[in-house]
Amino acid sequence: MRAIIFALFALFFISLSAQETKKDTLFFKYDQKYIKTFTEIPETYYLADSHDGDQGAFFFKEEQRFDNLKNTKLRCLKKFVRSSQFFDSKKKLHDYEIAGLFGKYVIFLVRKNGVAVEYIKVVPGFQIE
Repeated sequence: MRAIIFALFALFFISLSAQETKKDTLFFKYDQKYIKTFTEIPETYYLADSHDGDQGAFFFKEEQRFDNLKNTKLRCLKKFVRSSQFFDSKKKLHDYEIAGLFGKYVIFLVRKNGVAVEYIKVVPGFQIE
């Protein structure tokens, strides 16, 4: 009986983790005018449309850097965010909701440094100050 309960319990947790798989990989062009960084926290990237922290702010946190990836389609982050359902007519970004959306994807920011191309793998985050 214990073995059956343990097997069902293990199967339940395996099925939960299977539902948390990432959908797809998105590559966004690194736009210095739209993506803000600060010297105090250099591996954190804020969007120009994000709130300043009083209502919570959306950000990307750097996980890893690559220089040898192949992307299929490079997108504009600003257009992607502004065309989503999380950007309303008052030009306000719904930071918490967009963090949930980006959490379903593997995200890369693609930055060109002269001839070299740098791929920055990031994860979305949300913080309230």
